[in-house]
Amino acid sequence: MQSEQYPTGGSAEGHIDQIVFGRFFASQGAGTCIEIGAARPDWLSIGALFRSKGWDVIAVEPNPTFADMHRSRGHTILQFACGDHDQDDVDFSVVDSHKVNYRDGAVTFESWSSLSIKDDYAELNPDLSITKIKVKLRRLDSLLAEYRPALREVDLIAVDVEGWELNVLEGLDFSRYSPRVVIIENLFHKTEYRKFMQQRGYAFWRCSPPNDVYVRLSELGAAERFKTGAIATCVAQLARARTLVGRFRRRVIRAMGHTTSPAT
Repeated sequence: MQSEQYPTGGSAEGHIDQIVFGRFFASQGAGTCIEIGAARPDWLSIGALFRSKGWDVIAVEPNPTFADMHRSRGHTILQFACGDHDQDDVDFSVVDSHKVNYRDGAVTFESWSSLSIKDDYAELNPDLSITKIKVKLRRLDSLLAEYRPALREVDLIAVDVEGWELNVLEGLDFSRYSPRVVIIENLFHKTEYRKFMQQRGYAFWRCSPPNDVYVRLSELGAAERFKTGAIATCVAQLARARTLVGRFRRRVIRAMGHTTSPAT
């Protein structure tokens, strides 16, 4: 079987940027990508590859450290958190991972930083180093209306906000912007992500942990829609089973640590 060939230059987890570009966008010219939870511009970034191809990449990122990195490179950066309503002076938890090694890099504030730490995420590491900052929260609709009023269609949206992905997508008018492809981090493989996107006319195209890829139904033929959807669902179910087993093991280990007392 011939292996998939990816264009060079991508840096996202699981080569998902390269996979999506090669399948859906390789033959077109420049397009528009919105990356929500953009973090750093040069590592674990979906937008980096598309930016290198001449696309208009709109980075949305509330962390001032990451936002400044984008500004220093001349990128389009909107320094906001995204959600399902507009509000100023909202708490945002910045989690410092103290340069933990991961995929040939060092994690600083990428992991867990979010509007608040969801229980599933906190369970992975209950001893987090958290600093609270105030940020501006906006619906994606509001940001596009203010900063891209002429924009009518989006090619790609990527959302990575540590468990707040559906809140972000609730703030988008799908009927107006109709993104062709949506990449959503779904670390715990929750089925409600699939239901949400299917209700908006999208097929579950691929699961490449930690990301799910959804594609506008008009982009796929019936055969590919069925085949890729079935495979993606199987992969997601297997990944979810592994996640649940890992969660159970962590709870058992913690319980044993709490109940074991020194010998007397």
